[in-house]
Amino acid sequence: MLFACVSVHAQHVPPSLDLSGLRLGGDMVYPEATQQASRMGGSSSSSSSSKSGRTLLEDTPQGPPPIRPKIYIYELPERLRNASVGDVTDTFYGLEQLFPELLLASHHVTKNGNEADFFYVNAWLSFPKTTVRDIVAALQEAGPWWDAKQGADHIFVHSGEKGRCDFTDTEQAIKSVLIHHFGLLQNTHRPICNLDEVWGAHCDDEMIVSEAAMFGRPVIQDACHLPGQDIVVPPSTYEFHPGKPHTWTAGTPYLNDSLKGLPRTDMLFYSGKIDLDADDPELSKNQPWHDARYSLGARQSVYKMFKKAPGFLLLNHHSHDDYYSHLSTSVFCLATAGWGWGGRMKAAVTRGCIPVIVQDGILVEFEEQLPLKEYAIRVPLWMSHKLPPILAVFNNTGHVANMQKALECTWRLHWWRRPYGRAFEVVMCELKRRVLKADRIKLDTDECTLDCGDGHRINLLKEGPMGV
Repeated sequence: MLFACVSVHAQHVPPSLDLSGLRLGGDMVYPEATQQASRMGGSSSSSSSSKSGRTLLEDTPQGPPPIRPKIYIYELPERLRNASVGDVTDTFYGLEQLFPELLLASHHVTKNGNEADFFYVNAWLSFPKTTVRDIVAALQEAGPWWDAKQGADHIFVHSGEKGRCDFTDTEQAIKSVLIHHFGLLQNTHRPICNLDEVWGAHCDDEMIVSEAAMFGRPVIQDACHLPGQDIVVPPSTYEFHPGKPHTWTAGTPYLNDSLKGLPRTDMLFYSGKIDLDADDPELSKNQPWHDARYSLGARQSVYKMFKKAPGFLLLNHHSHDDYYSHLSTSVFCLATAGWGWGGRMKAAVTRGCIPVIVQDGILVEFEEQLPLKEYAIRVPLWMSHKLPPILAVFNNTGHVANMQKALECTWRLHWWRRPYGRAFEVVMCELKRRVLKADRIKLDTDECTLDCGDGHRINLLKEGPMGV
Protein backbone atom coordinates (compact mmCIF):
# COMPACT_ATOMS: atom_id res chain seq x y z
CA MET A 1 0.00 0.00 0.00
CA LEU A 2 1.45 3.37 -1.03
CA PHE A 3 -0.36 5.48 1.52
CA ALA A 4 -3.05 4.91 4.08
CA CYS A 5 -5.72 7.58 3.64
CA VAL A 6 -7.69 8.54 6.74
CA SER A 7 -11.41 8.22 6.20
CA VAL A 8 -13.85 10.90 7.31
CA HIS A 9 -16.73 9.42 9.28
CA ALA A 10 -20.10 11.08 8.88
CA GLN A 11 -20.77 11.14 12.62
CA HIS A 12 -17.77 13.45 13.08
CA VAL A 13 -19.11 16.07 10.69
CA PRO A 14 -21.71 18.56 11.88
CA PRO A 15 -24.75 19.17 9.62
CA SER A 16 -23.53 22.72 8.87
CA LEU A 17 -20.47 21.45 7.03
CA ASP A 18 -20.94 20.75 3.34
CA LEU A 19 -18.49 18.02 2.34
CA SER A 20 -19.73 17.73 -1.21
CA GLY A 21 -16.36 19.03 -2.36
CA LEU A 22 -14.38 16.42 -0.45
CA ARG A 23 -12.02 14.39 -2.62
CA LEU A 24 -8.81 12.46 -2.23
CA GLY A 25 -6.18 14.96 -1.20
CA GLY A 26 -8.19 16.39 1.68
CA ASP A 27 -10.37 18.71 -0.42
CA MET A 28 -13.03 20.39 1.64
CA VAL A 29 -15.41 23.29 1.73
CA TYR A 30 -15.52 25.24 4.97
CA PRO A 31 -19.06 25.96 6.23
CA GLU A 32 -18.97 29.72 5.70
CA ALA A 33 -17.15 29.28 2.41
CA THR A 34 -19.77 27.09 0.75
CA GLN A 35 -21.80 30.01 -0.50
CA GLN A 36 -18.66 31.93 -1.46
CA ALA A 37 -17.17 29.26 -3.70
CA SER A 38 -18.42 30.70 -6.97
CA ARG A 39 -17.06 34.18 -6.33
CA MET A 40 -13.78 32.71 -5.03
CA GLY A 41 -13.28 30.95 -8.34
CA GLY A 42 -13.84 27.52 -6.80
CA SER A 43 -16.76 25.19 -6.48
CA SER A 44 -18.29 23.17 -3.70
CA SER A 45 -18.86 20.31 -6.09
CA SER A 46 -16.25 17.94 -7.41
CA SER A 47 -18.15 17.65 -10.69
CA SER A 48 -16.65 20.88 -12.02
CA SER A 49 -13.19 19.37 -12.23
CA SER A 50 -14.46 16.36 -14.17
CA LYS A 51 -16.08 18.34 -16.97
CA SER A 52 -12.79 19.07 -18.64
CA GLY A 53 -9.20 18.19 -18.01
CA ARG A 54 -8.27 21.70 -19.18
CA THR A 55 -10.33 23.84 -16.83
CA LEU A 56 -7.20 24.94 -14.96
CA LEU A 57 -5.34 26.04 -18.09
CA GLU A 58 -5.87 29.16 -20.10
CA ASP A 59 -6.76 28.31 -23.69
CA THR A 60 -3.84 28.66 -26.08
CA PRO A 61 -3.47 27.88 -29.79
CA GLN A 62 -1.08 25.07 -28.92
CA GLY A 63 -3.61 23.28 -26.71
CA PRO A 64 -2.85 21.78 -23.31
CA PRO A 65 0.81 21.06 -22.55
CA PRO A 66 2.01 17.50 -21.96
CA ILE A 67 1.87 16.34 -18.37
CA ARG A 68 5.20 17.04 -16.70
CA PRO A 69 6.67 16.14 -14.35
CA LYS A 70 5.90 12.43 -14.31
CA ILE A 71 6.55 11.01 -10.85
CA TYR A 72 6.96 7.40 -9.83
CA ILE A 73 5.99 6.53 -6.25
CA TYR A 74 7.98 3.77 -4.60
CA GLU A 75 6.20 0.96 -2.82
CA LEU A 76 8.33 0.76 0.30
CA PRO A 77 8.04 -1.39 3.44
CA GLU A 78 5.45 -0.27 5.99
CA ARG A 79 8.18 -0.04 8.63
CA LEU A 80 9.32 3.17 6.92
CA ARG A 81 5.94 4.76 7.72
CA ASN A 82 4.57 4.73 11.24
CA ALA A 83 0.81 4.60 10.76
CA SER A 84 0.31 4.32 14.54
CA VAL A 85 0.69 8.09 14.88
CA GLY A 86 -2.70 8.50 13.20
CA ASP A 87 -3.67 11.42 10.98
CA VAL A 88 -1.36 14.35 11.72
CA THR A 89 -1.92 16.23 8.45
CA ASP A 90 -3.35 19.22 10.31
CA THR A 91 -0.25 19.67 12.48
CA PHE A 92 3.11 21.34 11.99
CA TYR A 93 4.62 17.97 11.15
CA GLY A 94 2.00 16.53 8.81
CA LEU A 95 3.37 17.15 5.32
CA GLU A 96 4.99 13.72 5.08
CA GLN A 97 1.46 12.32 5.23
CA LEU A 98 -0.38 14.99 3.26
CA PHE A 99 1.99 15.38 0.31
CA PRO A 100 1.74 11.79 -1.00
CA GLU A 101 -2.04 12.01 -0.59
CA LEU A 102 -2.10 15.07 -2.84
CA LEU A 103 0.34 13.50 -5.27
CA LEU A 104 -1.80 10.38 -5.61
CA ALA A 105 -4.81 12.59 -6.39
CA SER A 106 -2.95 14.34 -9.22
CA HIS A 107 -2.27 13.38 -12.82
CA HIS A 108 1.48 13.43 -12.28
CA VAL A 109 1.82 9.83 -11.08
CA THR A 110 3.23 7.23 -13.44
CA LYS A 111 3.48 3.50 -12.77
CA ASN A 112 6.38 3.21 -15.20
CA GLY A 113 9.64 4.12 -13.50
CA ASN A 114 11.45 4.17 -16.83
CA GLU A 115 9.46 7.20 -18.03
CA ALA A 116 9.55 9.11 -14.73
CA ASP A 117 11.13 12.55 -14.40
CA PHE A 118 11.26 12.16 -10.62
CA PHE A 119 10.83 9.45 -8.01
CA TYR A 120 8.89 10.08 -4.82
CA VAL A 121 10.28 8.36 -1.72
CA ASN A 122 7.18 7.57 0.32
CA ALA A 123 8.94 7.18 3.66
CA TRP A 124 8.30 9.30 6.71
CA LEU A 125 11.51 10.82 7.96
CA SER A 126 9.86 12.11 11.13
CA PHE A 127 7.36 9.35 12.04
CA PRO A 128 9.39 7.33 12.92
CA LYS A 129 12.67 9.15 12.56
CA THR A 130 14.14 6.82 9.97
CA THR A 131 17.76 6.95 8.87
CA VAL A 132 18.42 8.02 5.32
CA ARG A 133 20.80 5.09 5.00
CA ASP A 134 17.99 2.59 5.69
CA ILE A 135 15.72 4.28 3.18
CA VAL A 136 18.37 4.31 0.46
CA ALA A 137 18.97 0.60 1.01
CA ALA A 138 15.25 -0.03 0.51
CA LEU A 139 15.26 2.06 -2.65
CA GLN A 140 18.15 0.11 -4.09
CA GLU A 141 16.27 -3.11 -3.44
CA ALA A 142 13.12 -1.73 -5.10
CA GLY A 143 14.66 -0.96 -8.48
CA PRO A 144 17.60 0.41 -10.48
CA TRP A 145 16.57 4.05 -10.46
CA TRP A 146 18.41 5.28 -7.36
CA ASP A 147 21.78 4.08 -8.58
CA ALA A 148 21.16 5.41 -12.10
CA LYS A 149 21.63 9.04 -10.96
CA GLN A 150 22.78 8.54 -7.36
CA GLY A 151 19.36 9.76 -6.24
CA ALA A 152 19.52 13.13 -8.01
CA ASP A 153 15.97 12.70 -9.36
CA HIS A 154 14.53 11.42 -6.07
CA ILE A 155 12.26 13.48 -3.82
CA PHE A 156 12.04 13.27 -0.03
CA VAL A 157 9.59 15.20 2.17
CA HIS A 158 10.61 16.13 5.70
CA SER A 159 8.66 18.19 8.23
CA GLY A 160 11.23 18.19 11.03
CA GLU A 161 12.68 21.30 12.63
CA LYS A 162 15.95 21.71 10.74
CA GLY A 163 15.72 20.13 7.30
CA ARG A 164 18.87 18.27 6.30
CA CYS A 165 20.48 19.18 9.61
CA ASP A 166 18.12 16.81 11.40
CA PHE A 167 20.10 13.85 10.05
CA THR A 168 23.68 12.71 10.46
CA ASP A 169 23.68 10.65 7.27
CA THR A 170 22.24 13.08 4.72
CA GLU A 171 25.34 12.61 2.58
CA GLN A 172 23.58 9.44 1.47
CA ALA A 173 21.05 11.67 -0.31
CA ILE A 174 23.22 14.71 -0.99
CA LYS A 175 22.01 14.91 -4.61
CA SER A 176 18.32 14.34 -3.87
CA VAL A 177 15.55 16.93 -3.66
CA LEU A 178 14.33 17.63 -0.12
CA ILE A 179 10.92 19.27 0.25
CA HIS A 180 10.94 20.77 3.73
CA HIS A 181 10.32 23.89 5.84
CA PHE A 182 13.70 25.21 7.03
CA GLY A 183 15.86 27.12 4.54
CA LEU A 184 18.89 27.67 6.80
CA LEU A 185 21.89 28.15 4.52
CA GLN A 186 24.63 27.55 7.07
CA ASN A 187 24.74 25.83 10.42
CA THR A 188 27.88 26.01 12.54
CA HIS A 189 26.44 23.90 15.38
CA ARG A 190 26.71 26.56 18.08
CA PRO A 191 23.30 26.63 19.79
CA ILE A 192 24.59 28.26 23.02
CA CYS A 193 27.28 30.92 23.26
CA ASN A 194 28.65 31.15 26.82
CA LEU A 195 30.25 34.59 26.78
CA ASP A 196 31.92 33.97 30.11
CA GLU A 197 33.86 31.13 28.49
CA VAL A 198 34.40 32.06 24.82
CA TRP A 199 35.14 35.19 22.86
CA GLY A 200 31.97 36.49 21.14
CA ALA A 201 33.52 36.28 17.67
CA HIS A 202 33.44 32.50 18.00
CA CYS A 203 29.65 32.73 18.09
CA ASP A 204 29.32 34.91 14.99
CA ASP A 205 28.41 32.53 12.16
CA GLU A 206 29.20 35.01 9.41
CA MET A 207 32.63 35.74 10.87
CA ILE A 208 33.38 32.06 11.42
CA VAL A 209 32.55 31.06 7.87
CA SER A 210 34.19 34.11 6.27
CA GLU A 211 37.46 33.74 8.15
CA ALA A 212 37.55 30.02 7.47
CA ALA A 213 37.19 30.68 3.75
CA MET A 214 39.82 33.44 3.76
CA PHE A 215 42.47 31.50 5.68
CA GLY A 216 41.63 27.97 4.59
CA ARG A 217 40.61 26.84 8.06
CA PRO A 218 38.33 23.84 8.50
CA VAL A 219 34.91 24.64 9.89
CA ILE A 220 32.05 22.35 10.85
CA GLN A 221 29.29 23.71 8.66
CA ASP A 222 26.20 22.04 7.28
CA ALA A 223 23.65 23.47 4.91
CA CYS A 224 20.23 22.57 6.24
CA HIS A 225 18.94 23.62 2.81
CA LEU A 226 20.62 23.33 -0.58
CA PRO A 227 19.50 26.30 -2.74
CA GLY A 228 18.34 25.45 -6.23
CA GLN A 229 18.00 21.80 -5.28
CA ASP A 230 15.77 21.58 -2.23
CA ILE A 231 12.38 23.31 -2.01
CA VAL A 232 11.23 25.20 1.09
CA VAL A 233 7.45 24.88 1.39
CA PRO A 234 4.65 25.90 3.78
CA PRO A 235 3.72 23.58 6.65
CA SER A 236 0.45 21.67 6.58
CA THR A 237 -1.00 23.44 9.63
CA TYR A 238 -3.23 26.55 9.83
CA GLU A 239 -5.73 24.95 7.42
CA PHE A 240 -9.18 23.41 7.71
CA HIS A 241 -9.17 19.62 7.99
CA PRO A 242 -12.44 17.99 6.86
CA GLY A 243 -12.38 15.38 9.62
CA LYS A 244 -11.21 17.54 12.53
CA PRO A 245 -13.77 20.13 13.66
CA HIS A 246 -11.31 21.93 15.94
CA THR A 247 -9.45 23.17 12.83
CA TRP A 248 -12.56 24.88 11.46
CA THR A 249 -12.09 27.76 13.89
CA ALA A 250 -8.76 28.66 12.24
CA GLY A 251 -10.48 31.43 10.33
CA THR A 252 -9.27 33.54 7.43
CA PRO A 253 -10.91 36.64 5.91
CA TYR A 254 -10.65 34.95 2.51
CA LEU A 255 -13.11 32.25 3.53
CA ASN A 256 -14.90 33.38 6.70
CA ASP A 257 -17.63 36.02 6.52
CA SER A 258 -17.05 36.83 10.21
CA LEU A 259 -13.50 38.02 9.44
CA LYS A 260 -13.99 39.42 5.96
CA GLY A 261 -13.71 43.18 5.60
CA LEU A 262 -12.60 43.90 9.17
CA PRO A 263 -10.43 47.04 9.42
CA ARG A 264 -6.73 46.39 9.93
CA THR A 265 -6.15 48.59 12.96
CA ASP A 266 -2.80 47.25 14.20
CA MET A 267 0.33 48.11 12.25
CA LEU A 268 2.42 45.09 13.41
CA PHE A 269 1.28 41.96 15.24
CA TYR A 270 3.20 39.18 16.98
CA SER A 271 2.13 36.62 19.54
CA GLY A 272 4.30 33.84 20.95
CA LYS A 273 7.28 32.85 23.03
CA ILE A 274 10.00 35.41 23.66
CA ASP A 275 12.37 34.38 26.46
CA LEU A 276 12.40 30.60 26.81
CA ASP A 277 14.10 30.79 30.21
CA ALA A 278 11.65 33.30 31.67
CA ASP A 279 10.28 30.65 34.02
CA ASP A 280 13.76 30.02 35.42
CA PRO A 281 14.86 33.35 36.98
CA GLU A 282 18.15 31.91 38.25
CA LEU A 283 19.18 30.68 34.81
CA SER A 284 18.04 33.92 33.17
CA LYS A 285 20.10 35.93 35.64
CA ASN A 286 23.31 33.91 35.64
CA GLN A 287 23.34 32.68 32.02
CA PRO A 288 21.39 35.25 29.98
CA TRP A 289 22.90 33.86 26.77
CA HIS A 290 21.43 30.38 27.37
CA ASP A 291 18.31 30.93 25.24
CA ALA A 292 19.62 33.90 23.25
CA ARG A 293 20.00 31.98 19.99
CA TYR A 294 16.32 31.04 19.96
CA SER A 295 14.72 32.68 16.91
CA LEU A 296 18.24 33.97 16.15
CA GLY A 297 17.34 36.80 18.52
CA ALA A 298 14.80 38.25 16.08
CA ARG A 299 11.53 38.05 18.00
CA GLN A 300 13.25 39.03 21.25
CA SER A 301 14.87 42.12 19.72
CA VAL A 302 11.70 43.37 18.04
CA TYR A 303 9.58 42.72 21.14
CA LYS A 304 11.94 44.46 23.58
CA MET A 305 12.41 47.47 21.31
CA PHE A 306 8.78 48.02 20.32
CA LYS A 307 6.43 46.31 22.78
CA LYS A 308 5.05 49.74 23.71
CA ALA A 309 5.26 51.35 20.29
CA PRO A 310 2.00 52.90 19.02
CA GLY A 311 0.19 50.58 16.63
CA PHE A 312 2.39 47.59 17.49
CA LEU A 313 0.59 44.66 19.15
CA LEU A 314 3.46 42.49 20.36
CA LEU A 315 2.60 39.78 22.89
CA ASN A 316 5.05 37.57 24.79
CA HIS A 317 2.59 34.67 24.91
CA HIS A 318 0.39 32.70 22.52
CA SER A 319 -3.01 34.35 22.03
CA HIS A 320 -4.78 31.14 21.05
CA ASP A 321 -8.36 32.36 21.45
CA ASP A 322 -8.08 35.43 19.24
CA TYR A 323 -4.95 34.65 17.22
CA TYR A 324 -6.69 34.49 13.84
CA SER A 325 -8.68 37.61 14.60
CA HIS A 326 -5.45 39.52 15.29
CA LEU A 327 -3.91 38.21 12.07
CA SER A 328 -6.98 39.36 10.18
CA THR A 329 -6.98 42.87 11.67
CA SER A 330 -3.26 43.69 11.36
CA VAL A 331 -1.45 45.25 8.42
CA PHE A 332 1.89 43.55 9.07
CA CYS A 333 2.74 40.38 10.99
CA LEU A 334 6.19 39.47 12.30
CA ALA A 335 7.46 36.23 10.75
CA THR A 336 10.42 34.79 12.65
CA ALA A 337 11.92 31.35 13.16
CA GLY A 338 12.18 29.37 16.42
CA TRP A 339 14.84 26.78 17.17
CA GLY A 340 14.05 25.56 13.67
CA TRP A 341 11.52 26.67 11.08
CA GLY A 342 8.51 28.78 11.99
CA GLY A 343 4.93 28.81 10.70
CA ARG A 344 4.24 32.52 11.01
CA MET A 345 4.94 33.25 7.35
CA LYS A 346 2.06 31.00 6.32
CA ALA A 347 -0.19 32.13 9.18
CA ALA A 348 0.20 35.74 8.03
CA VAL A 349 -0.12 35.27 4.27
CA THR A 350 -3.23 33.09 4.50
CA ARG A 351 -4.93 35.70 6.70
CA GLY A 352 -4.11 38.68 4.48
CA CYS A 353 -1.44 40.07 6.80
CA ILE A 354 1.78 41.19 5.11
CA PRO A 355 4.66 39.15 6.60
CA VAL A 356 7.67 41.01 7.94
CA ILE A 357 10.34 38.35 7.63
CA VAL A 358 13.24 38.72 10.08
CA GLN A 359 15.19 35.50 9.50
CA ASP A 360 18.80 36.25 8.57
CA GLY A 361 20.38 33.45 6.56
CA ILE A 362 17.12 31.49 6.26
CA LEU A 363 15.08 31.16 3.09
CA VAL A 364 11.36 31.00 3.83
CA GLU A 365 8.67 29.05 2.00
CA PHE A 366 8.79 29.45 -1.81
CA GLU A 367 11.27 32.33 -1.56
CA GLU A 368 13.25 30.81 -4.43
CA GLN A 369 10.17 30.21 -6.57
CA LEU A 370 7.80 33.15 -6.08
CA PRO A 371 8.20 36.97 -6.13
CA LEU A 372 7.69 37.43 -2.39
CA LYS A 373 8.58 41.09 -2.74
CA GLU A 374 5.08 41.64 -4.13
CA TYR A 375 3.39 40.58 -0.89
CA ALA A 376 6.00 40.34 1.89
CA ILE A 377 8.88 42.35 3.39
CA ARG A 378 12.25 40.94 4.43
CA VAL A 379 14.11 43.04 7.01
CA PRO A 380 17.68 42.16 8.08
CA LEU A 381 18.01 41.90 11.86
CA TRP A 382 20.51 44.76 11.91
CA MET A 383 17.85 47.00 10.36
CA SER A 384 15.03 45.95 12.69
CA HIS A 385 15.52 48.94 15.02
CA LYS A 386 14.07 51.00 12.16
CA LEU A 387 10.87 48.98 11.86
CA PRO A 388 8.36 51.76 12.70
CA PRO A 389 9.59 54.17 9.99
CA ILE A 390 10.13 51.32 7.51
CA LEU A 391 6.56 50.10 7.87
CA ALA A 392 5.30 53.68 7.75
CA VAL A 393 6.98 54.19 4.38
CA PHE A 394 5.32 51.08 2.96
CA ASN A 395 1.98 52.14 4.40
CA ASN A 396 2.13 55.76 3.23
CA THR A 397 3.39 55.18 -0.33
CA GLY A 398 0.74 52.77 -1.56
CA HIS A 399 2.88 49.66 -1.22
CA VAL A 400 0.55 48.17 1.38
CA ALA A 401 -2.52 48.46 -0.84
CA ASN A 402 -0.66 46.77 -3.72
CA MET A 403 0.60 43.98 -1.46
CA GLN A 404 -2.83 43.33 0.00
CA LYS A 405 -4.22 43.12 -3.52
CA ALA A 406 -1.51 40.59 -4.43
CA LEU A 407 -2.32 38.56 -1.31
CA GLU A 408 -5.86 38.05 -2.59
CA CYS A 409 -4.23 35.79 -5.17
CA THR A 410 -1.10 34.47 -3.50
CA TRP A 411 -2.56 33.21 -0.21
CA ARG A 412 -3.68 30.12 -2.13
CA LEU A 413 -0.06 29.33 -2.98
CA HIS A 414 0.69 28.84 0.72
CA TRP A 415 -2.36 26.62 1.38
CA TRP A 416 -2.30 22.89 0.55
CA ARG A 417 -5.80 21.50 0.70
CA ARG A 418 -8.28 21.84 -2.13
CA PRO A 419 -10.49 23.42 -3.30
CA TYR A 420 -8.55 26.60 -2.45
CA GLY A 421 -4.99 25.48 -1.92
CA ARG A 422 -2.40 25.68 -4.71
CA ALA A 423 0.83 24.99 -2.81
CA PHE A 424 1.02 21.57 -4.47
CA GLU A 425 0.83 23.29 -7.86
CA VAL A 426 3.79 25.52 -6.97
CA VAL A 427 5.90 22.44 -6.16
CA MET A 428 4.87 20.69 -9.38
CA CYS A 429 5.50 23.91 -11.30
CA GLU A 430 9.03 24.14 -9.91
CA LEU A 431 9.71 20.51 -10.81
CA LYS A 432 8.29 21.10 -14.30
CA ARG A 433 10.52 24.15 -14.70
CA ARG A 434 13.51 21.97 -13.92
CA VAL A 435 12.46 19.33 -16.43
CA LEU A 436 12.03 22.00 -19.10
CA LYS A 437 15.25 23.75 -18.01
CA ALA A 438 13.34 27.04 -17.99
CA ASP A 439 14.74 30.10 -16.24
CA ARG A 440 12.04 30.70 -13.68
CA ILE A 441 8.42 30.43 -12.69
CA LYS A 442 6.33 33.46 -13.65
CA LEU A 443 3.55 34.58 -11.35
CA ASP A 444 1.11 37.27 -12.45
CA THR A 445 -0.69 38.42 -9.30
CA ASP A 446 -3.04 40.71 -11.25
CA GLU A 447 -4.39 37.87 -13.37
CA CYS A 448 -3.56 35.27 -10.69
CA THR A 449 -1.85 32.95 -13.14
CA LEU A 450 1.26 30.79 -12.92
CA ASP A 451 3.60 29.96 -15.82
CA CYS A 452 6.01 27.08 -15.22
CA GLY A 453 8.28 28.06 -18.10
CA ASP A 454 6.39 26.61 -21.06
CA GLY A 455 4.21 29.65 -21.80
CA HIS A 456 1.00 28.03 -20.55
CA ARG A 457 -0.72 30.04 -17.85
CA ILE A 458 -2.39 28.18 -14.99
CA ASN A 459 -5.40 30.07 -13.72
CA LEU A 460 -5.14 29.81 -9.94
CA LEU A 461 -8.71 31.01 -9.43
CA LYS A 462 -10.30 28.12 -11.34
CA GLU A 463 -10.83 24.71 -9.88
CA GLY A 464 -9.33 21.92 -11.95
CA PRO A 465 -7.35 18.73 -11.71
CA MET A 466 -4.54 18.53 -9.17
CA GLY A 467 -1.19 19.54 -10.64
CA VAL A 468 0.06 21.61 -13.57
